[in-house]
Amino acid sequence: MAFVLLHFLSPGLCGRFDASPPPPDSRVIMHKKGEVVRYGVISDIHANLEALQAVTAACGKLAVDEYLCTGDIVGYNADPAACLKIIRSLPLAGAVKGNHDHRAVTRAGIDFFQSAAATSIEWTRSQLCRSSAKWLHRLPMSCIVGNITLVHASLHSPDQWYYICNYTDAMASLRLLNTNICFFGHSHVPLAFEKGDMLSGGLYRKIHIHPQRRYLINTGSVGQPRDGNNMAAFAIYDTARAEVELHRVPYDIRATQKKILRAGLPARNAKRLEYGK
Repeated sequence: MAFVLLHFLSPGLCGRFDASPPPPDSRVIMHKKGEVVRYGVISDIHANLEALQAVTAACGKLAVDEYLCTGDIVGYNADPAACLKIIRSLPLAGAVKGNHDHRAVTRAGIDFFQSAAATSIEWTRSQLCRSSAKWLHRLPMSCIVGNITLVHASLHSPDQWYYICNYTDAMASLRLLNTNICFFGHSHVPLAFEKGDMLSGGLYRKIHIHPQRRYLINTGSVGQPRDGNNMAAFAIYDTARAEVELHRVPYDIRATQKKILRAGLPARNAKRLEYGK
């Protein structure tokens, strides 16, 4: 396994807890036959059109059959409607909502968001048509696609938006994992955990999936990376090879930044894209 092993993953990688819990949402399970598929796994797009276009173009070149999305399609950046249009047009095998998605399409309070996030959500609410808002609202908190579970935050409390940043966080979700793999997002940091006889985890490039083990895998962020690398992140899960590989692609950051500032969104949203923080 191509893990860069870390004894402890600092919560600082994940940022602060930035949302109060929404009402509980029932788990929606989507089953899929066991055919061989190459999945493009994407997360935390955050209304970054240029990054999403770069990722879907790369996925096309990598012969992706279907997509899995672990949420937060909107928030922070300036193209929520355009990004939702692309996501809805993809061959999606499964998708779940993130905390920004949830807040954008409900009247739930945003008091616990950081200032930049809260301002962005208020603006995003004004940008979504009824059809897009309805589609986003109907996304489940978690779902199952074959041997894969999708969730935005944690499995043990998907509606509480807890981060998975270290071994303690990981074990709380692994105890509830009934499939081979769980893809998750929320922290914007590509890291993974493997549970066999022992628990290991950390940053990764490529992971061979053992059928008797359990995996929690964060594919990083398409639209707002926070691991010090400003390139858009996504992963390919090749079921024939039983392999998950992380990919990074550059995109036109300047164009995204200009749109953020033109929309009157917080300048911090634009600046952080440059540094991948």
